[in-house]
Amino acid sequence: MEVTEVADGIWFARTEVVNWLVLVEDGRVALVDCGYPGQAALVRESVRRAGASWDRVEALVLTHNHVDHTGSMPALAARGVRVLAGAEELPMLRGERVESATTADVLVRAWRPSVLRWALTIARLGGAQHPRIDRPEAVRPGVPLDVPCSPVPVALPGHTSGHTAFHFPAHGAIATGDARVTGHSLSRVEGPQAIDGFFHHDTARLRATLPELARLEADLVLPGHGPAVHLPIARAVDEALRA
Repeated sequence: MEVTEVADGIWFARTEVVNWLVLVEDGRVALVDCGYPGQAALVRESVRRAGASWDRVEALVLTHNHVDHTGSMPALAARGVRVLAGAEELPMLRGERVESATTADVLVRAWRPSVLRWALTIARLGGAQHPRIDRPEAVRPGVPLDVPCSPVPVALPGHTSGHTAFHFPAHGAIATGDARVTGHSLSRVEGPQAIDGFFHHDTARLRATLPELARLEADLVLPGHGPAVHLPIARAVDEALRA
């Protein structure tokens, strides 16, 4: 795991299979996503490397409800940590429905060596689980959150119905979740790109929302998968669409 302060108070934790953010400001701490269930120790370590205390984590902000982004969610919620996500994501966080790739989706692609390696890796990390909690809170697009670094929700439905990116206007940064990534275990290239289509709930809906992402003022892209990149988000979206 690499943990790097990419902007003032924004720490980017990158692992082989997924990324998350640690936000630190005036002694307050929040997370944006939180890895697989089997990465709980790494999530805690990332907070320590950011110079913060695990006991000070006050909020978990989620881009979407896939197990690689919600692994530590139940344990955090049990401690009273607020869990915030797009309104359309809340039924999934409560376990009322699922919008994610199925075991069958993976098995029909398992003839590809990269898929088989990835599937075995995530299985060890709890990739078949569906973490749930009882009382997630909805964010409002365009309204800054009362958490460290004041991320602004940007609704980007399609990967899941309530998928949300988070813009940090004061830092010129954007956490894109899985709407656009810069690499993935199943991809042979790095750079702005779309994640493999079988992961998306509604690809057409996602593509229709991308102009909203491209209009933002940000030149630091912090994806759910792949490295952080310094690149105007409009150019990153354009390159991903052409990839």
